[in-house]
Amino acid sequence: MEKYQLDRLLKNLLSDYLVFAPIKHKGMVFVGEIDSVKQINYSGEIPLNTYKKVFLPPTEELQQINDEKVSISKDRQDKVVAFGMNILDLQAHTLFDLVFSKDVYYQRRKRNTVVIGFSNGIENDFRKYKAFHSKYEEDVLEHLIFDIFIEKQKNANLIFFSGSQKGQQLLEKNKIKDYQHIEFAGAIPEEGINPRIIENREAVELSEKHPIWDELAEICLACGKCTVHCPTCFCFDQKDEVDSQGTKKIRQWTSCYYPEFSKVAGGHKDLDTVKKKIYYWYYHKFVRIPDEFSYYGCVSCGRCSRVCPVEINISKVLQSLNKQQ
Repeated sequence: MEKYQLDRLLKNLLSDYLVFAPIKHKGMVFVGEIDSVKQINYSGEIPLNTYKKVFLPPTEELQQINDEKVSISKDRQDKVVAFGMNILDLQAHTLFDLVFSKDVYYQRRKRNTVVIGFSNGIENDFRKYKAFHSKYEEDVLEHLIFDIFIEKQKNANLIFFSGSQKGQQLLEKNKIKDYQHIEFAGAIPEEGINPRIIENREAVELSEKHPIWDELAEICLACGKCTVHCPTCFCFDQKDEVDSQGTKKIRQWTSCYYPEFSKVAGGHKDLDTVKKKIYYWYYHKFVRIPDEFSYYGCVSCGRCSRVCPVEINISKVLQSLNKQQ
């Protein structure tokens, strides 16, 4: 397939959907809303921000309470396309589908969203982002949740894959007939959990007394930038806002680094030191999520290291912890 067919698909989507895609601004790649296919960046560089706000907005109205009647808010009904999601962001999206499988608000947004992945070569991308993967899996797409995936070959031709009925219908509607359908085979491969997940899990779980947490606590600002830019961080808070029209229940992003995160009635905080906050964040990524979902809590995108003002590097931290094994 050729580039003009992809452009035609995107132009048609732009007429009916809000489209978010990788764009370049001041020399850096970001995920942003586009109004022209010419804005899309196809370099394969991982955007500094993520697609998670498409599925889990920073602030979202959940419910309205008026005259003792509770109703689900009609927050965002826009149809959205998340275009250009790389392999790692698709892994993060697959985790979100596991975590929010029973969340009616997430599912509503998911129904209104088309997920389109893109790669300049799946195998090359997988090896380039190999920090937390033990090997390249040829059937990687079978274990990712998407509607359409597009792989660019060395000769610049494009291979189209559908991952859902929604994706198939869109391809057919846009006269793209030459595509391969990928049946989702579950998030976990047949051979079981990736060995690298097990290695990192053991290293982090046994490391609570490791001096590295004291060292990191000396420099960490507890600013929470790592959690904002992480595609797999999904912690949120809920609060009620009251006005003359009634009460609104609001969901907002939060971070385990924020002062109020672990505060309970009486003022007690479980995470009352920076050291505890850092260890908790790593424990959640590498122990709790694998235990609960048998899946990646970290997809090795490196965003947290890129935005950290004191240059804490997650890969180097894991290397240090694995040396203790």
